[in-house]
Order: sequence, then structure tokens, then C-alpha cells
Amino acid sequence: MSRLAAHVGLKQSSLYYYFPNREAVIAALVARANVIPLELIGGIVAGGGSAAAQLYRFVRGDVEALCSLPFDINEIHRVAMRDRERFATYWSERSLLERRLAAVVRRGVREGELRPVDAHLTALTIMANDEGVQNWYRLGSKRRPSAIGEALATTVVGGLLAADGSIGKVLAEVSTSY
Repeated sequence: MSRLAAHVGLKQSSLYYYFPNREAVIAALVARANVIPLELIGGIVAGGGSAAAQLYRFVRGDVEALCSLPFDINEIHRVAMRDRERFATYWSERSLLERRLAAVVRRGVREGELRPVDAHLTALTIMANDEGVQNWYRLGSKRRPSAIGEALATTVVGGLLAADGSIGKVLAEVSTSY
């Protein structure tokens, strides 16, 4: 708690005013972990566009957000996994994120824009890729989160495009609406 207080610029006694112990801090982090990606996918889907462009926007934005977090998202997963009942809302929100991503993938497959893939497995893979990038970024990468997000989004979406798809067309669509 003393290191956390110093990191956020508070006295330890002030931190205890908001959080009685370390577990309360962790619970607050777990409670907010899915908010950003859920808001991101919701806004992207509402904004319309092709499935490939929506996936590109999500990956890019999710990676940028994850790289900007002051905590390790994978540690949040481990904490939430230790007490699935206490953090049931976290797992419910995470499942909702998977379903929303899978719906975008399914639409892209149905419309012939994306190659035939298992939409649920693809959604999980996208989330895992985004979260995995945070690990090496936090080890001291000199690259900007936006550059990392763009690189991963290009790789992921490019790999999902149907044989006649063009990442250039996706990038053109994304750049006109960003």
C-alpha cells in the first residue's frame, strides 16, 4: 500500500481513506477492467462500417488502452480466477465482450468479407493477442502504443480477410472515419 500511495501521489493514510486494504484496491481494479473494451466495442459497432474495419478499430484501440493501463491486465485475470464467485460480474462482462467481438466476426464471415473461422475462438484469440502485447510493452518497449495497436490490427485483420480481401481497403475505410 505504501508503494501504491507513493505511485499515485498520496500519503498512505489518504489511500486508506479510499481503500481499507490491498484486496479492496484489487477488487476496484477488477470491477473496472472490462469497462474500456466494452465501451470501445459498443461505440465501434454503433458507428457502423465493415466488419474488418470494426475489428481493426477494436484491436488498435484495445491495444492502445491496454498499453496505457497502470496495471497488468493478466494479473487482474489471475486475481479474478482465484475467486470466480466474488468476481462473477467481471466474468459476465468478459463473456459479453467475447460475444460482441464474435458477432462482428460472424457478420464478416456471413458477408464474405472474412474467411470462414470459428467466431468465438477468433474473438478469444483477438482478446488474448491484445492482452499479450501488453506484457512485452510493459517490459520497456520504445514503441508508441498507437504504433503497436496499428501493427497488431493490421496483422490480425489481414489474416482474417477472405482471399479477395485487401488490407489496403480496410485501412482506407478506417482512415476516413477515424
